[in-house]
Amino acid sequence: MARSRAPGPKSISTTVLPDRYRSIFKFPAFNEMQSLCYSALYQNDVNTVISSPTGSGKTVLFELAMLRTLATNNLGNFKIIYIAPTKSLCYERFQDWSARLAVLGVKCGFLTGDTSAEEVATVKQAEVIVTTPEKWDSTTRRWTDYDRLMAMVKLVLIDEVHILKDLRGATVEVVVSRMKYIAPHARFIALSATIPNAEDIADWLGQQWNSLPAQLFAFGEEFRPVQLDIHVYGYSTRTTNTFQLDKLYDSKYAESLLSSLVGINGERLPEILDAHFVQKPIIIFCPTRKSTVSTAKLLAKTWMKSREAILSCRMDPGRHFQDNELDELSRAGVAYHHAGLSMQDRVMVERMFLGRKILIICCTSTLSVNLPAQLVIIRGTSAWIEGQVQEYTEFDMHQMMGRAGRPQFDTSGVAVIMTTRDKQSKYEQILCGQEVVESCLHNHLVEHLNAEVCLKTINDIESAKGWLRSTFLYVRMKKNPAYYNIGATGSSKTIEESLDHLCTENIARLQISKIVETSAGNELVPTIYGKSMALFYIQFQTMLKFMNAGVGMSISDILTMLAQAQEFKTIRFKQGEKKFYKEINASVGIRYPLKTADIKDSGEKVSLIIQQFTLGRPEFPVYDGCGKHVTQFHADKAMVWQHVQRLIRCIVDCKIQALDGLSVRNALELARSLQAEIWDNSSNILLQLEGVGPATLRKFLNRDVHTFADLADMDTLSIESALSLNRGRGMKYLQDVEKMPRFAVTLKKLRETPDTSSVKITIQVAVKLMNKTVVKMYNRKLLTVGFLVELSNGELVDFRRAM
Repeated sequence: MARSRAPGPKSISTTVLPDRYRSIFKFPAFNEMQSLCYSALYQNDVNTVISSPTGSGKTVLFELAMLRTLATNNLGNFKIIYIAPTKSLCYERFQDWSARLAVLGVKCGFLTGDTSAEEVATVKQAEVIVTTPEKWDSTTRRWTDYDRLMAMVKLVLIDEVHILKDLRGATVEVVVSRMKYIAPHARFIALSATIPNAEDIADWLGQQWNSLPAQLFAFGEEFRPVQLDIHVYGYSTRTTNTFQLDKLYDSKYAESLLSSLVGINGERLPEILDAHFVQKPIIIFCPTRKSTVSTAKLLAKTWMKSREAILSCRMDPGRHFQDNELDELSRAGVAYHHAGLSMQDRVMVERMFLGRKILIICCTSTLSVNLPAQLVIIRGTSAWIEGQVQEYTEFDMHQMMGRAGRPQFDTSGVAVIMTTRDKQSKYEQILCGQEVVESCLHNHLVEHLNAEVCLKTINDIESAKGWLRSTFLYVRMKKNPAYYNIGATGSSKTIEESLDHLCTENIARLQISKIVETSAGNELVPTIYGKSMALFYIQFQTMLKFMNAGVGMSISDILTMLAQAQEFKTIRFKQGEKKFYKEINASVGIRYPLKTADIKDSGEKVSLIIQQFTLGRPEFPVYDGCGKHVTQFHADKAMVWQHVQRLIRCIVDCKIQALDGLSVRNALELARSLQAEIWDNSSNILLQLEGVGPATLRKFLNRDVHTFADLADMDTLSIESALSLNRGRGMKYLQDVEKMPRFAVTLKKLRETPDTSSVKITIQVAVKLMNKTVVKMYNRKLLTVGFLVELSNGELVDFRRAM
């Protein structure tokens, strides 16, 4: 293990690599940290854990391990899996590696929850697969479908492994443990920020061929190529409201947390800028989109106005941005950047910032482009994340701070964190790498145990205990038993007994719920419910709700149940939103309005989000001050849409298992509507076609063209006349209709066999695709056909799916 200044080479030249490999690096020599790791990563095949400061060049370490894999395997005969916590980080790696590794003939694939079926086929051909923990968890839950791909995995790269302690850490922990089972001969490389217990991660990861820990390198802040000075300001306040605190950071006096702050006590944001500004770019991270704008305005009116020395940074004359406020502020050398801006404006802000025409960017933590700055200020350690106020994770903090002082731009960087006084100690520990990484797997164990039973990784209680002993949770339970509510003595027996209890208790919950059952051979096997729960990534409490739902559910009933899923628990009403949603509920486009006079339940809000705009597509309410609610609506809708497709498919499976034909039929109709983002029998059905908006739809309806069949029966001249188009422009609509799958169903009775109390009927059903050309995909999704047979009393007789 290398820790701090271990003996070794100061710097190794890239000339030690073969010429073709050297070309992917744009520098002549590796830095000291990279040089110390060079032999382990490029000249050996050992599992390795590296803990190193943000900005120290850790990505190069992954690349050395990738080159080792490339040197010892033929192209096309291996897979490298890169796992990172966020889509933005994954996309950044994908873009970079796609460009630089292409010269070696290496193809990269990008696999996230947004990846279409068409793109998945491309990913299968790639040597490097870039993915998130959640998507790789979902993929490996069906690993028997990808057994050839999994057998080719030679290297697994785990970035930011210290997120094990965060909310999503359980997924990382399970995925890595599963990959060790699926690909036992694969090599694992894990990188983390500076943490005090990196050896625990090395113990957990282990070596491929023995029980020894992974090789560990732990480097201190002195290995950061660009020195980063971190200053934390604590604020005394009586409020815990994040948005009141946001104003406080602009106007109230702060107290310095660190004694080395050169007398900067009680400074407001402009004074903090004065203290650290060296006429180089500044990024200020704000908790909300609104606060990015207000902060930019404040600085443009105060601090920037008084800076004679930076007048040259201001924008050239003329209009540069679509957003009026942004265009005006940019002339003062200040801009804001958030997801609510148009892509054109965001790209222009980034370009002008890199060109030093904009000096300060005020942005949210979701800024995906790795823009370099000399000074980074984090205005508050809580933000609006996934529909609620949350503290930034350690990963978020390091990602934001890591933008300060990039090697190719600066020789030093400064990061300033503004927080409340009660959180001072916490952030001092995090930022100095003193916060111990713990596991959070025990908080999500029942879902993950079910997934492993489905994968046959676990087949009885003993194998469940063995699986749990392979996790990071077990490593930390032995080190810190009190954290996991284990007896204070921490003896081996107490830990083992606690482990047994943890397993038996959660397995019993699955058995009692009929999600898992015991076979005649005394093996744990999943029921259909258990398989659906694992396949569709459903939380335990949500699954219980789906399994215990009533018979003969209407679409309204199913929509209500879906909206109350545990997956939406973080979506709540914000201040002033109830009036906005009451008006939505009263609009004509809401097919299933809520009957309650007081809309207050989060499930009611989710139901209206699903129906508003996406299915019913009515207009938004219009009144003074409602604009901010429209913006928040779109943010909440994005969250809802992450889950609805999985949830409705699980409901369908549960109702098939219950032989509840009526519920299956209604759930399938809702599923089709959600997939198309419009009600199945809506008068707005033509809006699914590209280029058909409300105005075009009205013109079609005025000509009695209501369905795709009506449109297909028209000729180009009729279309051009109806829409007032130039000659030849109508053909596009006919071509788009032809791309839509159209089916014909025929049924033939083959025989009828009477019995004493019933009649057995044998039928033959034929489903024929009527398109002139074969349609295998629509809207980038594989085409599937569902066939349902239901009795008049609602009982399900048969259900089948076909591609």
